[in-house]
Amino acid sequence: MGDPANTPDTPDEHGRIDNITNWCLSQFQDHYDDPTITKDDIWAYIYGVLHAPDWRTKYANDLRKGLPRIPFAPDFRAFREAGQQLMDLHLNYETCEPWPLRVVTTGRPDDPDLYRIKKKMDWGKERDPDGKLVKNKTVLVVNDHCRIEEIPNEAHDYVVNGKSPLEWAIAQLTVKTDSKSGIKNNANHWHSWAVDPGELVLHLQRLVRVSVETARVIGGLPPALAPDAL
Repeated sequence: MGDPANTPDTPDEHGRIDNITNWCLSQFQDHYDDPTITKDDIWAYIYGVLHAPDWRTKYANDLRKGLPRIPFAPDFRAFREAGQQLMDLHLNYETCEPWPLRVVTTGRPDDPDLYRIKKKMDWGKERDPDGKLVKNKTVLVVNDHCRIEEIPNEAHDYVVNGKSPLEWAIAQLTVKTDSKSGIKNNANHWHSWAVDPGELVLHLQRLVRVSVETARVIGGLPPALAPDAL
């Protein structure tokens, strides 16, 4: 029997076909002269490259329409390791360790509405040197009785489709009624915080963890493109 990785691309016993083809596997093994590279390695490598700043900058216009080709980065292992770290972060964002933030509340600790979303969450406000009221993104106001403080600046560096994870949370985790249907969309009824409202704050802290750690991994990436490809 030959190497199972080099058998034809046919479904396994569950009817599944690997997204990394045997042809793709051979291309990577040949280019890097490394027969130990696996399909899982390539999958993680691609996920790492998709976050590479130089690749995203060069192909910014292409990324608005689709995906440009994946390059052979000078350092395969660096992107494989970074990609695996990013996948672990992004797949496990609901269970990762919450980032230690300062949670400030007023009112009774046993109040079931202490952590409930009453309207759209928003950033804190402060006065700039000219006296103008501006957003303070180190503070997230959950409601009139709960705010999260000491959000690190790095939590805003990771952006997906124009918004950081916390900005997506502000946009999506809200209470509103559709004007036409009258259907109420109440984020308080979602997920684990429907039963335990305090879980909402933990969810927001986990988003900060994912954002900060993602920014750290991306910041440590080497170039994905060879100098002559820039």
